[in-house]
Amino acid sequence: MNKENIAQQLLHELEGEKESFILRLRVELNWDHAHLVKVLEWMVKYIQQLEPTAPLERHIASGFWFFTNFVKDWSSHENFRAKNPYPEAYYQGMYELIFLLTDWYFSGECPFVEQEAFEQEWNRLTLLFKEEQ
Repeated sequence: MNKENIAQQLLHELEGEKESFILRLRVELNWDHAHLVKVLEWMVKYIQQLEPTAPLERHIASGFWFFTNFVKDWSSHENFRAKNPYPEAYYQGMYELIFLLTDWYFSGECPFVEQEAFEQEWNRLTLLFKEEQ
Protein backbone atom coordinates (compact mmCIF):
# COMPACT_ATOMS: atom_id res chain seq x y z
CA MET A 1 0.00 0.00 0.00
CA ASN A 2 1.48 3.35 -1.00
CA LYS A 3 1.73 6.51 1.09
CA GLU A 4 -1.44 8.10 -0.29
CA ASN A 5 -3.54 4.97 0.25
CA ILE A 6 -2.30 4.65 3.82
CA ALA A 7 -3.14 8.30 4.52
CA GLN A 8 -6.56 7.90 2.92
CA GLN A 9 -7.39 4.76 4.93
CA LEU A 10 -6.14 6.33 8.14
CA LEU A 11 -8.15 9.52 7.60
CA HIS A 12 -11.27 7.46 6.92
CA GLU A 13 -10.83 5.90 10.36
CA LEU A 14 -9.72 8.99 12.26
CA GLU A 15 -12.60 11.07 10.92
CA GLY A 16 -15.20 8.44 11.77
CA GLU A 17 -16.41 7.78 8.26
CA LYS A 18 -18.88 5.03 7.30
CA GLU A 19 -17.88 1.58 8.64
CA SER A 20 -14.97 3.04 10.62
CA PHE A 21 -13.96 1.65 13.99
CA ILE A 22 -14.77 4.88 15.80
CA LEU A 23 -18.22 5.24 14.22
CA ARG A 24 -19.17 1.67 15.13
CA LEU A 25 -17.80 2.27 18.62
CA ARG A 26 -20.00 5.31 19.08
CA VAL A 27 -23.21 4.28 17.30
CA GLU A 28 -23.32 0.50 17.77
CA LEU A 29 -21.34 0.38 21.03
CA ASN A 30 -19.24 -2.27 19.30
CA TRP A 31 -15.58 -2.84 20.15
CA ASP A 32 -14.15 -4.61 17.10
CA HIS A 33 -10.68 -5.80 18.09
CA ALA A 34 -9.62 -6.91 14.59
CA HIS A 35 -10.71 -3.57 13.13
CA LEU A 36 -8.87 -1.63 15.81
CA VAL A 37 -5.70 -3.62 15.16
CA LYS A 38 -6.02 -2.67 11.47
CA VAL A 39 -6.31 1.02 12.46
CA LEU A 40 -3.21 0.69 14.66
CA GLU A 41 -1.34 -0.91 11.76
CA TRP A 42 -2.28 2.02 9.50
CA MET A 43 -1.12 4.42 12.19
CA VAL A 44 2.25 2.66 12.37
CA LYS A 45 2.64 2.57 8.58
CA TYR A 46 1.68 6.23 8.29
CA ILE A 47 4.12 7.30 10.99
CA GLN A 48 6.93 5.20 9.54
CA GLN A 49 6.68 6.86 6.14
CA LEU A 50 6.85 10.41 7.54
CA GLU A 51 9.94 12.48 6.92
CA PRO A 52 11.42 13.38 10.33
CA THR A 53 11.56 17.12 9.60
CA ALA A 54 8.29 17.44 7.66
CA PRO A 55 5.52 19.50 9.27
CA LEU A 56 2.56 17.54 10.57
CA GLU A 57 -0.68 17.73 8.63
CA ARG A 58 -3.32 19.41 10.75
CA HIS A 59 -6.22 17.11 9.74
CA ILE A 60 -4.18 13.99 10.54
CA ALA A 61 -2.91 15.52 13.79
CA SER A 62 -6.39 16.42 14.96
CA GLY A 63 -7.55 12.92 14.01
CA PHE A 64 -4.83 11.27 16.10
CA TRP A 65 -5.65 13.50 19.06
CA PHE A 66 -9.41 12.95 18.78
CA PHE A 67 -9.09 9.18 18.27
CA THR A 68 -6.87 8.79 21.32
CA ASN A 69 -9.20 10.69 23.60
CA PHE A 70 -12.56 9.59 22.21
CA VAL A 71 -11.86 5.85 22.17
CA LYS A 72 -10.86 5.85 25.82
CA ASP A 73 -13.59 8.20 27.00
CA TRP A 74 -16.42 6.49 25.12
CA SER A 75 -15.43 2.92 25.86
CA SER A 76 -14.83 3.58 29.57
CA HIS A 77 -18.53 4.15 30.24
CA GLU A 78 -20.25 1.41 32.23
CA ASN A 79 -22.99 0.91 29.60
CA PHE A 80 -20.35 0.36 26.94
CA ARG A 81 -18.41 -2.03 29.15
CA ALA A 82 -21.59 -4.01 29.93
CA LYS A 83 -21.98 -4.70 26.20
CA ASN A 84 -18.24 -5.33 25.68
CA PRO A 85 -17.08 -7.14 28.85
CA TYR A 86 -13.37 -7.55 28.19
CA PRO A 87 -10.74 -7.53 30.95
CA GLU A 88 -9.70 -4.15 32.29
CA ALA A 89 -6.08 -5.04 31.49
CA TYR A 90 -7.08 -5.46 27.84
CA TYR A 91 -8.72 -2.05 27.63
CA GLN A 92 -5.88 -0.33 29.48
CA GLY A 93 -3.34 -2.00 27.21
CA MET A 94 -5.18 -0.89 24.07
CA TYR A 95 -5.49 2.67 25.39
CA GLU A 96 -1.76 2.65 26.10
CA LEU A 97 -0.95 1.45 22.57
CA ILE A 98 -3.13 4.14 21.04
CA PHE A 99 -1.50 6.77 23.27
CA LEU A 100 2.01 5.55 22.40
CA LEU A 101 1.26 5.75 18.68
CA THR A 102 -0.13 9.25 19.06
CA ASP A 103 2.92 10.27 21.06
CA TRP A 104 5.15 8.77 18.36
CA TYR A 105 3.28 10.73 15.69
CA PHE A 106 3.67 14.05 17.53
CA SER A 107 7.16 13.57 18.96
CA GLY A 108 8.73 11.68 16.07
CA GLU A 109 10.33 9.26 18.51
CA CYS A 110 9.30 5.62 18.40
CA PRO A 111 8.38 4.35 21.86
CA PHE A 112 9.39 0.81 20.89
CA VAL A 113 12.94 -0.43 20.61
CA GLU A 114 11.90 -2.64 17.72
CA GLN A 115 8.81 -3.05 15.54
CA GLU A 116 8.50 -6.55 17.00
CA ALA A 117 7.95 -5.12 20.49
CA PHE A 118 4.86 -3.30 19.26
CA GLU A 119 3.56 -6.41 17.51
CA GLN A 120 4.21 -8.53 20.62
CA GLU A 121 2.16 -6.11 22.71
CA TRP A 122 -0.85 -6.16 20.43
CA ASN A 123 -0.56 -9.96 20.17
CA ARG A 124 -0.63 -10.12 23.99
CA LEU A 125 -3.72 -7.92 24.02
CA THR A 126 -5.32 -10.07 21.33
CA LEU A 127 -4.88 -13.08 23.59
CA LEU A 128 -6.59 -11.20 26.45
CA PHE A 129 -9.40 -10.30 24.07
CA LYS A 130 -9.86 -13.90 22.89
CA GLU A 131 -9.96 -15.24 26.44
CA GLU A 132 -13.27 -13.44 26.87
CA GLN A 133 -14.78 -14.73 23.62
